[in-house]
Amino acid sequence: QMFKGFEKFKDVQYVYTPFDSSLCGVKLEANNKKQYLLTGQILSDGKVLIHLCNYIEPWDDLSLSQKKSLNQRYQMGCGCKVS
Repeated sequence: QMFKGFEKFKDVQYVYTPFDSSLCGVKLEANNKKQYLLTGQILSDGKVLIHLCNYIEPWDDLSLSQKKSLNQRYQMGCGCKVS
């Protein structure tokens, strides 16, 4: 997991999205077998919100270069927590 925003919120338990795609809601497979790269925003009440305009990609669909960059290169100079 890579998170920006830990200076405001230490633990993310839920990710929120609008109800359906007509409202830009995102449908994800909710099982332990599929992992995603999610981008979104942290609202003032602490909720993490994602919608169709964000970059959302199954982890297995990313190229090897993208995965390596996310796990190593992008952290350089970034105020992120990568685990």
